[in-house]
Amino acid sequence: MEGQPTGQGQESATMNSIAMAFNLGVSARQQKGENESIVEVSNELREFIYSNLSRTYGAQHPEDALRANTEHLLQIALLGYIIPSVCVYDEEFKNRLFVLIEAKINKVQTRESGSIITT
Repeated sequence: MEGQPTGQGQESATMNSIAMAFNLGVSARQQKGENESIVEVSNELREFIYSNLSRTYGAQHPEDALRANTEHLLQIALLGYIIPSVCVYDEEFKNRLFVLIEAKINKVQTRESGSIITT
C-alpha cells in the first residue's frame, strides 16, 4: 500500500504483522482448545482481523485491499492456531516460518507493486 515505509522499516513492520497474526492464532488455540471447529475459529479470526484493519486503515485503503490483507493475515493466524496442535513448539521453526512468510510477502509485493497493510 502506498504510504508505507520502505526498506528496513517496512520489513520490520511486515515481520511485526506476521508475528501479531500468528500469535492471534496461538491465542485462539489457547482460549478455545478443541472446543470449536477450525471453520468457526476461522470465521471469528476473519471478523476480528477485518474489523481491526477496517477501523485502522479503512479511510486510507480500498475495500479490496482490506479484504486481501484480511485473508492473508487470516492464513497466518490459522497457522498459529493449527501448528501447536500438530507439532511441538520449536523457536527455530517459528523463526524460519516467519522469515519464509516475509520472503513470500516481499516477492508478491515486488511482482504486484502492492503491499500488506502493516502496523
